[in-house]
Amino acid sequence: MGARREDWLAIQERLLAGDRLAFLKLNRLITGILCQLRAYDFRDEWDDLRQEVLLSVVNNARAGRLRDPKAFVGYVRIITRNKFVDRLKRRLHHKEGETLSWDEETARAAALQMEAEGRDEGAREVWVAVRGLPEEARKLIEGIYGEGKTYQEMSAETGIPLGTMKRRLREGLSLLRQRFEGGYGRG
Repeated sequence: MGARREDWLAIQERLLAGDRLAFLKLNRLITGILCQLRAYDFRDEWDDLRQEVLLSVVNNARAGRLRDPKAFVGYVRIITRNKFVDRLKRRLHHKEGETLSWDEETARAAALQMEAEGRDEGAREVWVAVRGLPEEARKLIEGIYGEGKTYQEMSAETGIPLGTMKRRLREGLSLLRQRFEGGYGRG
């Protein structure tokens, strides 16, 4: 036999009455939906997302809008997805003419690549330092800035989601910059 189905109408009533177990069951449902959405890059925001969804569920339950227990899970799924997409849009939204944080890093790395192509001694030092980075950071930097691959190509090649790959690339470039602080660029 399969797992027993939850009585979401009863859970909703217990939630409105302040039952902690009902609260935990709803949180488990929301977390499962976030996992299905592959929202792993937003794990630091899951608590806020769950709270927003929980408030929406409670407000709509109090207003009498959630009477069909069969529609409850679908409603929570849609609300969770919409709240997640809203956060994603806010994170990715930028005004025209404004650069995103990785664009600045891209410009710096492109300058390093141009120097390396010109056989500049400083650039050679940088590429030597790149080879000393942890393997994942080294592969990303060499692929994007050494081989000229796009973010999408590197994401497909490595199997790392695009947002995660960009974050790891920024971290790798930051490590590289830390290795040269105080020494690189001095004459």
